[in-house]
Amino acid sequence: MPLETLAFNDVLNNEIAHFFKSGSILRSDENNQLNKIHHLLPKKGNYGTNLEYDIWYDFEGEEKIRGYVYTDVMTKFVYIKPASSLFSRRLLRKSIKEDITEEGERIFQDISNNNTDKYKLRSIEQTYPYIIFLPGTNILNEITDDNKIEKAIKKDGAKLKPHPLTSPFIMSFLKARYGKKNLINKNLSGHELLNNTEIVGTCSNSEMGLIAIAQGKRIHLFDKPKIRCKTYTHIYNVLHENGYPVINDLKRLFSSEYSGLIYHDSKSPKQKINNFFKNFKKVEHVKPITPKSLNTGKK
Repeated sequence: MPLETLAFNDVLNNEIAHFFKSGSILRSDENNQLNKIHHLLPKKGNYGTNLEYDIWYDFEGEEKIRGYVYTDVMTKFVYIKPASSLFSRRLLRKSIKEDITEEGERIFQDISNNNTDKYKLRSIEQTYPYIIFLPGTNILNEITDDNKIEKAIKKDGAKLKPHPLTSPFIMSFLKARYGKKNLINKNLSGHELLNNTEIVGTCSNSEMGLIAIAQGKRIHLFDKPKIRCKTYTHIYNVLHENGYPVINDLKRLFSSEYSGLIYHDSKSPKQKINNFFKNFKKVEHVKPITPKSLNTGKK
């Protein structure tokens, strides 16, 4: 099974690792509020398995767990999940059966009203009614449905917002394929654009659609059919199981004590991390060939 690795020896908010990913595009200072959650993470997953940042691997259908992964979300969460589509989906489905809590409501309102860019980007001067937020260079061609995008541009007047980490070569491709007039400057604030649009297009690697759901906007996914799972694929799938996103299910995910979504200002972040791993204590685990200990920084 191939690994999707974004940086060598990567951990959350490691400046050197993020430089290799982002180059001259600087990360927002808002990301630093996640350091206190990162410090609480265990150095390993259950039974000596690895816990790794911004990587994904999956042995689909296998009733075993071979590792755990985590990433930062919206500058507000650390999202932990087993490296298993099977167990990730099961946990999320279990989570949305829980009650909506006061903290879940508070998080939901924060996501809707106070979202910020992951990178330092420029303020916008123009708004658009329909924007499709594209993935970065590393997965653009793999994940996006070009025909669906072209249809949205021609039929609905959609504009495309390239990811800040889009290479010059891919920018040239986008201009040739979709027309320069349909592209928004990649260095403009995606979140300002999101907050001021009516319809949001996205792919399952992106948090933008989750914020759009919290804001009650119409969203459309532009994934190719049957692509391999991306960062938020399981969340989008669970929220759309009725054919449309259920806002209260998103609130339930934010309310859950074990979903793996650890909010930066949670009242009990350590307990939520422990609860997440307890969910899988009875599952068979496979120790890695190359064991690693996560560098969580000063505790």
